[in-house]
Amino acid sequence: MKLRRTAEDYLKTIYLLSQKAEVHGTYIAEALGVSKPTVSISLKALEQEGYLMRDENRAFCLTEAGLKIAKATYERHQTFQTLLEELGVDGKTAAADASLMEHAVSPESYEDSPLRGWQKERR
Repeated sequence: MKLRRTAEDYLKTIYLLSQKAEVHGTYIAEALGVSKPTVSISLKALEQEGYLMRDENRAFCLTEAGLKIAKATYERHQTFQTLLEELGVDGKTAAADASLMEHAVSPESYEDSPLRGWQKERR
């Protein structure tokens, strides 16, 4: 399934924020640099699609489906950022470019290529 880039960005952001604390719309808006109303609309759609839910504190949590997509998107990002940095690209530029590349490469191409697992082999 091919999700739109915005959905992948939201899911990845929620995943990363959830590693530190409860995730609320305000934190997502700050992390993505978008308005709170925009976040509200996007989160409602993601909730309706079954990628996230709210807990008793009204914090957002990823469902199993949302977590799978978030982790895959984050893994692609990390792989491309590491690859670019090893090629000599500075960290800030590599991170920005990896954010674009994580969406440009299809899951099929990534899964079937030597890139999958490349970063883990480098450690």
